[in-house]
Amino acid sequence: MTYRTESDSLGDVQLPDDTLYGSNTARALENFAGMGLPLSAYPDFMRAMALVKRAAAMANQEVGALASDVADAIITACDEIVAGGHADQFPTALLEGSGGTSTNMNFNEVIANRAGQILGDKPGCYMRVNPNDHVNCSQSTNDALPTAVKLACVLTGPSLAAEIETLISALRVKADETKDMLRTGRTCMQAAQPMTWGQYFLGHASALSRALTAVQSAVEALRTVPMGGTAIGTGLGAFPGYRRAIAPALSKVFGMEIRLAEDPFDAMHAADGFVRLSAELRNLSAIMAKLAADLVILGSDGASGLGELRLPPVQPGSSIMAGKVNPVIPMTVQQVWMRVHGHDAAIAIAAQSGQMEINHFEPLIALSLFEQMALITAAAQRFAARCIVGLEVDEDRSYLNLAQSFGVSTVFLKELGYTRVSAMAKRALAEGKPLADIAVEDGLLSQSDIRDVLRHASVPAD
Repeated sequence: MTYRTESDSLGDVQLPDDTLYGSNTARALENFAGMGLPLSAYPDFMRAMALVKRAAAMANQEVGALASDVADAIITACDEIVAGGHADQFPTALLEGSGGTSTNMNFNEVIANRAGQILGDKPGCYMRVNPNDHVNCSQSTNDALPTAVKLACVLTGPSLAAEIETLISALRVKADETKDMLRTGRTCMQAAQPMTWGQYFLGHASALSRALTAVQSAVEALRTVPMGGTAIGTGLGAFPGYRRAIAPALSKVFGMEIRLAEDPFDAMHAADGFVRLSAELRNLSAIMAKLAADLVILGSDGASGLGELRLPPVQPGSSIMAGKVNPVIPMTVQQVWMRVHGHDAAIAIAAQSGQMEINHFEPLIALSLFEQMALITAAAQRFAARCIVGLEVDEDRSYLNLAQSFGVSTVFLKELGYTRVSAMAKRALAEGKPLADIAVEDGLLSQSDIRDVLRHASVPAD
């Protein structure tokens, strides 16, 4: 292997000749070793950052800041990165301590060296295409990085939404399958009133749909970006006309409307848009986890638990207890919520901790948001495919639990009053009989009518 020498304000750095990144990235590798996954592990962010650089080159070419051949070479290099090329040239840890400068420079250096190759130069030359003067023209880390983080979340949004919609659809199908099956509605883990399984599954589908709408609204808001503010919002260092040209360029390369913030100073330092998205993601994952926790209880084995649901057996549950099958998918969904909740706390702290005109903790915000969205997307896919679709209601056990519970007592309240029904419940407990049997003995209804009465009671009042 042969090496080249690059120089910066701190001195000389040795790099392999064929490496597309430069001295700034090499120093980041030393400074941030062990700080987690590299930039290449986040494909939507890679794509977003390359598209931001592409749009900047287009805008700079339009206002005369870049010669056409240089701009075209930068655009081609960016297109290669968008297509997945040169991924091994982005080793910088996303969780880096320079407020995103190392990330921005990793892109600037790779794009500059690749553009130089396209124009006939060797990596490290920087005579025709310089990382700072050309690729970073009219920009700063402080506007380019948050713009890319925001738009990476926008790019990730559709895949997350698709999996949540699939989960919602699976719940609605299950609701239709079980719309006439009775169950015990419970409050405080005690029997409350009769309801149907269809109502149960539709209720969770509705909650997920509402939460997804809130997530999508928060994602939509991230299409307003600080690009053009350069370092602190003044736009100092950008070529005349650049701010006017960059929004249309971003909109073109991303294939959607991208807006510039009305107040660039607000856009530079405030991270509330990230906080809002994180909060909505936390809420979405909490709704998934609530359903998952219920399924663990409802699917507890019939010999020692409720036994009202049969969850799909996806893997053996114990290394010592033969035949045991655990609810591993719902428990995974619960753990995803816990992890998402932790990331949400980190984002809130990072957003509040930003100082003066920028937030230099955006690398942590980015990492946390990307993992939240990835975890929820994966969890929703598995929850639907490996749990909800295949779960079954044990209709007989479910009805028996209802008929034997005090949950049927509310059926008789209107006709008999609270005092008499309480006495019936006390007698049922003393004699060890289901309350429904006491109702039959007292002539309130026949045994054959019990199911119809309970089913009618499960219909919401007008």
